[in-house]
Amino acid sequence: MAEKIVISEEFRLRLIDLGYKNLSDEEMTDRIRQFYIEEYGEDLKAEVQIYNSSEAKSLDGESGYDGTAIYFHSDENDVNEIYVISQGTQGLKDWDYNFKSMFAGIDYSQALDTHKFTEEVINEFGIDQENKPIPIIGLSHSLAHNNNTTAYLSYETFDKIYSVNGAQTNYYQLYRADNDFMINVNEHFSLSKTNPDAIYNLDPSQLEAFAKDYYKDKADNIHQIISLDDPLYAVSGARGFFMLGEVEYLDTNPDYPGLRSIMDDIPDHIVQDFQELAIQYTLASREGGLNGAIYDILGVDMSLLEDIDGAGSVAKLYVTKQDELDTMIRNLNDNVPALLANIQTITSNADVIFGRFEEAGYITGKQRELLVTEITKIENELIGIQQAIASNVSVRDRGDFFAQIGGDIGAFLKIKGHLDVIQESLGTLNQEDLLEILNKIGESHSIQEMLESLSGGKKSYLGPDMVLTASIGNKEIRVNLSAALQLYQQGTGILEEKEAEIARFSKAIEMEIIAGYKDERRKVLQKINEMEGSPQSYHYLLAKHGQYPTFTKKVTSIRVHEVFYPLEQADLGQEIHILRESVEEARLQIEGYRKAIESLFEEDERISKQFDLIRGV
Repeated sequence: MAEKIVISEEFRLRLIDLGYKNLSDEEMTDRIRQFYIEEYGEDLKAEVQIYNSSEAKSLDGESGYDGTAIYFHSDENDVNEIYVISQGTQGLKDWDYNFKSMFAGIDYSQALDTHKFTEEVINEFGIDQENKPIPIIGLSHSLAHNNNTTAYLSYETFDKIYSVNGAQTNYYQLYRADNDFMINVNEHFSLSKTNPDAIYNLDPSQLEAFAKDYYKDKADNIHQIISLDDPLYAVSGARGFFMLGEVEYLDTNPDYPGLRSIMDDIPDHIVQDFQELAIQYTLASREGGLNGAIYDILGVDMSLLEDIDGAGSVAKLYVTKQDELDTMIRNLNDNVPALLANIQTITSNADVIFGRFEEAGYITGKQRELLVTEITKIENELIGIQQAIASNVSVRDRGDFFAQIGGDIGAFLKIKGHLDVIQESLGTLNQEDLLEILNKIGESHSIQEMLESLSGGKKSYLGPDMVLTASIGNKEIRVNLSAALQLYQQGTGILEEKEAEIARFSKAIEMEIIAGYKDERRKVLQKINEMEGSPQSYHYLLAKHGQYPTFTKKVTSIRVHEVFYPLEQADLGQEIHILRESVEEARLQIEGYRKAIESLFEEDERISKQFDLIRGV
């Protein structure tokens, strides 16, 4: 079951990008047809149907999954295939899912929703996949590769997967999503099924090797193109992640060496600390969201802290919420040391990490010093918070109620002071030049940069638009073909609409004025003839001159001397002519624009054909 419609990397990338645009079904269909004309130089000989995850009855929206299904079908041309475009990271819910699924390897709800949506799509389009199967292709970018691949490996959702700059699948995640894989892992590594967390104690390299071997038969149907500068590629070597399938690497930003070599230098135990934090956060946030996670990790009720703005406000809280404050301080004393230990593992490697960033050219020496200084300052403030808590607990253990009150107020004010310094440091780190570095890194994750890197010969891309380059002497002229075709399509469409309106206007003039005048003239003549033919019928008109029987005058004859004046100022022929001339002028301009582009690429006959085809879209 080979696909026939979407058969080039460029077309796939442009379709994936369309999935982010939130277009109406009609707009998306038009854009797909235009892309097909641009990429292949011919009309798309198939019907197009669109179905969005927002319409899906099988999804409740909780996971944050977004997807669009495109169904190409034509009995005449033997076309029958479905493409499911799963969207990558969009909002806070997706980033929350990133943390839980790809890093912690616990949540797989978006992958499951990918499968549910695809099953609903098959039913919605009336596909008999059991008796007359058709290709179901997954297209994805970023987080969506993780969703599509996990769905494919766990539930056989797709026949093939094509991805760009994808977040790799995670063997910890698959351990929970794919029951067969979990059973085989447990048997191979002698793990107890009652303790799913035991998998995190296995040697990551051994577990990765086992996962690759287990899924090797499915790997042939996974195809990826990855930028060497993509930040997701940089972290794909961390524990949990593993790469499957055919992978094509492209250097989309030759000015930088990429982040992968930097991330590969980070020891595995640091990554494991990140995972411990992610797992703890995941389990807690399932119960009560972000505030639930903070309460579970630190034991802090955030709603209480919102009211603290000085010693007086802390004292007021003692009146009604002394027990809650007491519990909070003891929770902080228990929880902060473990959390700080995780963070210190990371911050203690700051010189190495940011030193590598400097070597790679992402930051300057001055920026490296700034980063290390501010991160160290944040660590010191966290230590200060820990010390304030420890000191306060020792005061509380004395059993002196008044000393306890003073200690609590002092501790909370100290903690607030440390948090203020942390906030200042975060503000310092929020500098424009540092954010610009993040923007550069982020661009290498984009579909647009990948499309631009696929440019070759006279064809290139500017964002999602196709650009053609012509050589005139020593000069190069670049033409945005996508924009030109859209201008031609929309321009000719508008002119056709204008012509139709002029025709309707002209017809309205004929009907409402000229024909109306003739109809009223006919009615008057008809009445005249009636009066002249039957004068006796109008005796009643003499009633005002007297009453019967003494008044005996009769109407014996009626003669009407009619004069019909011609219509004045009713001839709008000149105005109609001017309107038609304006349409013709605009058409000449648009056609001149088309001919100018065709003359630049006169050796390519497809250009003229593309302009002809786009008029029918």
